[in-house]
Amino acid sequence: MKPVASFSRASRGFSLLEMLIGIGILSVVVLALYSLFDQTQKALRANVNQVDVSEGGRAVLEMLVRDVSRASASGINTNFIYARRSDDIQEVIPPGTNLVVMRTTAGLMGDPWEKVFGDEWRRDTALHELFYLVEQQPGRWVGAGLFVAGEDPMTTVDGVGTLWRYEDTSPQAVQGARAGEQVGILNNRFLNNTAYRTNHVSRLIDGVVFFRVTAFGPQGQPLDDKLLRESSPNSTLVPGPDVVIGPYSRNPPFPDRAAFPFNGTFFRNRALPSAIEIELGILPPTLVDQLRTLGNVPAVRNRFLSNNAANVLVFRQRIPLPAAPVSIP
Repeated sequence: MKPVASFSRASRGFSLLEMLIGIGILSVVVLALYSLFDQTQKALRANVNQVDVSEGGRAVLEMLVRDVSRASASGINTNFIYARRSDDIQEVIPPGTNLVVMRTTAGLMGDPWEKVFGDEWRRDTALHELFYLVEQQPGRWVGAGLFVAGEDPMTTVDGVGTLWRYEDTSPQAVQGARAGEQVGILNNRFLNNTAYRTNHVSRLIDGVVFFRVTAFGPQGQPLDDKLLRESSPNSTLVPGPDVVIGPYSRNPPFPDRAAFPFNGTFFRNRALPSAIEIELGILPPTLVDQLRTLGNVPAVRNRFLSNNAANVLVFRQRIPLPAAPVSIP
């Protein structure tokens, strides 16, 4: 008789319970590894986005240094001029400016926005506009500038916008008795003619939370009403008769304030700032996408931006103007 084969307990396979326990442990390990990998990927993508924004911001500032450094003073006494036309009718020629820093009312304002992005109300606006004259050829001038608007340059900004670069393509011959009028035409195209301005722009960078421009005088004083009073409350430094800081100026640039109700700093005649400082705050694209899903409720968007203030990348560059005079007359 053949012996019956017997198997010891050690030679038997895994039981169903043991396999289930093993699969469960393996699943936990795989899920933990996947979660770690996913977090690493998210951090990597966030770092890549931040690097992209940083590189974009630096590239924009480098370009702005070259652009804004071209600003020149027309040397035209751009006060109101009373001239007679051929039909012997007296005509008022409006003034023009060499460089304008405009403080707009665009973007979100109020609490808590101004506490975070307005430096505790040290600055009453977050979005500025910059306009300046450029002499392309001797006696032939164009206007150039920077401003923040929506995806379409004609739309307003409700918290985050796009920085647009403007440059006129129709030079004006600034000379003769009506030179101030020609400077005024260049001013008007940017400051008042929205349709003309938005047809001569190029996109620079998206996700702009704030864009601030500060002009500085020859003694290093900020030519901004609030900043000047804060930095030099008892200062006797006077920017000069051709520099007008509005809207609180005692010497309005124009007799009719209602016809020119702007809040900003204006440089006329031979006046230019010694330097222009640009501050640019950029929100990363991922947060911009989240913001766009919140709708158009200002309070909600305001709170979202304020809560993400630490994620805003801030760029600052001071640009000296080679064409500026040693002292402002």
